[in-house]
Amino acid sequence: MEKEELLTAILSKLDSVGVKDEIRPEDIHPATLKSRERRELEQLEVELQRGLEVLKHDPRVPELILRLANIHLSESSYGRSIILYEITLGLDSDQVAGWVHMGLAYLLGGEPKDAISCFGSALAIESDNVDALTYLSRAELKLGNLDNCWKNVEEALRIRPNYERALLVKGLYFEAQGNLRGAISWVQNSLSVNQRFVPAMMELGRLHMKLGQQDLAIHALETLLQIDSEQPYAHQLLGDIYYKASLYIDALNHFEIAVTLRGEDPVLWIRKGDTHRVMKSYKEASDAYHKAINADPENIEAWVKCGGVMLLMNEQDTALEYFNTALALDPGNAEVAHRRGRLYFSLERYEDALDDFDKAFSTDPGNPNHLYYRALILEKLDRKAEAKRTWQVAAGLYDEMGDVTKAAECNARTKRLG
Repeated sequence: MEKEELLTAILSKLDSVGVKDEIRPEDIHPATLKSRERRELEQLEVELQRGLEVLKHDPRVPELILRLANIHLSESSYGRSIILYEITLGLDSDQVAGWVHMGLAYLLGGEPKDAISCFGSALAIESDNVDALTYLSRAELKLGNLDNCWKNVEEALRIRPNYERALLVKGLYFEAQGNLRGAISWVQNSLSVNQRFVPAMMELGRLHMKLGQQDLAIHALETLLQIDSEQPYAHQLLGDIYYKASLYIDALNHFEIAVTLRGEDPVLWIRKGDTHRVMKSYKEASDAYHKAINADPENIEAWVKCGGVMLLMNEQDTALEYFNTALALDPGNAEVAHRRGRLYFSLERYEDALDDFDKAFSTDPGNPNHLYYRALILEKLDRKAEAKRTWQVAAGLYDEMGDVTKAAECNARTKRLG
């Protein structure tokens, strides 16, 4: 395809797809079903990439690539959008919207340091950009830099006193300070400016949930879903509330919607798996945990939970494989070492179990449960002197924890050994 023909075709498809000039976090959704125009645009994008060296000097190209980047950001393809933002900003570094959107992609993709750099570049060009200031304050908050967060959000509100997004960040600042009621007050201020502001509704529901105000949390989240039913984390929070209330069918319904909307998030699959497990649907739980592993092969929690459900299905060898993988990913994880040690103990592989409980205690020396099983194994191995010393140390730790029953049991076992 010739240069002019390609650029004209891409611009036409961009108009058909209807890309927004401004992307907000609440507008970002994974693309589940792509239109014919969107699929055709993808093919044209490949051609553009092949011929970029020739095309990049055309004055239309920077804005064209910016619009393509915005589409990928709106579809939560953060990595691809960042690549395109870097290209367009390399061609024209004065595009404030490009810097802001690239920062947003980094922020939502879990890279707040890179996000801060992008927002700083935007502010170097346009110092009173309230979006850049507000997102910058959010990124600083994620890094725990509360003073920087406060400075930037206050500047945003000085420029635009009733900016709902900045009012929301101020609420999150108060939450980080431990003032949950103050946080709710500022989030409500945000909603008083815009009653349909989805991020504020989300945070209001989460904060009410954190305070144990379940009815208020449910009301906020259900109101949100009436405005936008495709917010996966609203479904997750409702699922969490119903799960905690032992309303497992209701919880499962919300987790199933959440994974349909954002199936690449292992946390959502783990929540779904936990609900199946508590309902004793072990095969379905295993399937969900496997989906979490597929979404993130380095998610240790998913490997451990999959191992745990395999034990419930009496598949001990398979469970051991999962625990082995989890420990290979994080050799210093005391909890996983303890879980594997208990499995070895049940298999009567006492030396292997002893190694795991020693490993667990070396990284978690304040936990007497590791010593409890260590002492049991030493008794099995007829190493009575070591067992006695271990029971004594365990008893002392249980005493410090205030677990009188366990301390008494350890002391009794010590006396029995003479």
